[in-house]
Amino acid sequence: MKHALRPNGGLANFGCVSAELFGVLLLSLALAGAQALTPSHHLSLSDVGRLQNLLNQPYDDLESAYYSVVGLTKLGAAVPDPAEVCQFLKSQLDPGSVDSLFFAAETSKAISGCEIPVSNETRDILLAAVSEDSSMSQIHRAVGALSSLGLPLASQEVVGALTARINKEDNVMAIISALQAASRLSQQAELGGILEEIEDLTARLDDLGGVYLQFEEGLEATALFVAAAYGLSDHVDMEPPLKEDQVIQLVNSIFSKKSWDSLSEAFSVASAAAALSNNRFHVPVVVSAQGPATVSHNQPTLQLLVTDVMSQPLASASVLVESAYAVASKTAVLNQAPFTHNDGVFELNFMSSQPPSGYYHVASWVFFSYYSSFFCCLILDTTKVSLGWLNRSEQKCTYLNPVWHICLNLWVKTNQYVKFLFYEKRSILVLWISAVMG
Repeated sequence: MKHALRPNGGLANFGCVSAELFGVLLLSLALAGAQALTPSHHLSLSDVGRLQNLLNQPYDDLESAYYSVVGLTKLGAAVPDPAEVCQFLKSQLDPGSVDSLFFAAETSKAISGCEIPVSNETRDILLAAVSEDSSMSQIHRAVGALSSLGLPLASQEVVGALTARINKEDNVMAIISALQAASRLSQQAELGGILEEIEDLTARLDDLGGVYLQFEEGLEATALFVAAAYGLSDHVDMEPPLKEDQVIQLVNSIFSKKSWDSLSEAFSVASAAAALSNNRFHVPVVVSAQGPATVSHNQPTLQLLVTDVMSQPLASASVLVESAYAVASKTAVLNQAPFTHNDGVFELNFMSSQPPSGYYHVASWVFFSYYSSFFCCLILDTTKVSLGWLNRSEQKCTYLNPVWHICLNLWVKTNQYVKFLFYEKRSILVLWISAVMG
């Protein structure tokens, strides 16, 4: 299934090449067919800036300080006046309150050189809260405080308390808290039962028209679930049980909203963005055309941005034109031509080959270099879609039939020159660019 997006103005300009990005595929591993997906939202740089501004507002209690400081670090932003923040934490701390200890400990961990004083009584209060008789929120916050303060805890006992509590508090926010707490425990603990709760929560998500996936509880719960699911999955090094279309629908839900109702909601969005930009399994990627929609001798350069959901360039990406040929004559004008990386933008001088007027197909790869010399690749042409191995040393794709390699998760969305894709660490996207010279 392939979609073309034509720029406004058609073919009117003589001597220009109009670039348009072809669309959209989700490949099933069985290759029974390809399903078009429509992910359409991410955080632009201006969105990230507004999110930072909201998180950077003054705070008057430990909870708001936690959302502000930790939320800023999730976005990779600097925390203003860390020494002043540390002093505020110490002045507001109630050593007899689990909530107070959690907010202070987590916030102090996010800034350098801030040590929260801990007494034996404080430790005992936190350990006592790790019990099936405590609420799930209290268990999560006690575990978080103990972990951030560097205090020991019996991980397997925590697992028992979490499991027992899930049976009593079988609701979305409680289970998210359980996932968050489990990610702070020893990897030697039996965390499989808690990990299975990710699949259980996924089944509770509401599917809105095949585009959005969210909890009835709203944006904050949905975003915290994504952050918690990937946090625990990274911790145990096990891929979360989320299907490709589910992740993209979650991305749509979380980033479609461009203003946030509260500090905690902004924090949840920042947490999800950080998790989706940096995890071991699934990284949504935004590929977008930069600059004008036409290319001429005065404007000869095709430009692409390859970023994460926070619009940060992906340094591991490379872009290569496999071939560019005139549709009418099938004459190649470019072969194996790499885009150059210049200050976060991938550029290619399309006019360097002096192409004549006509309609062109440009097949390009966006790929990510990791340890193996073998990668998955998506092979597209005008009639078929195939999945294969790419041997980078030979620069060739080998068709697989039947396909049994669990290696590729991919989405692409064509919308105002924006492509969304989703890759695992060994997958490659082949972009098709249609070019017109009139």
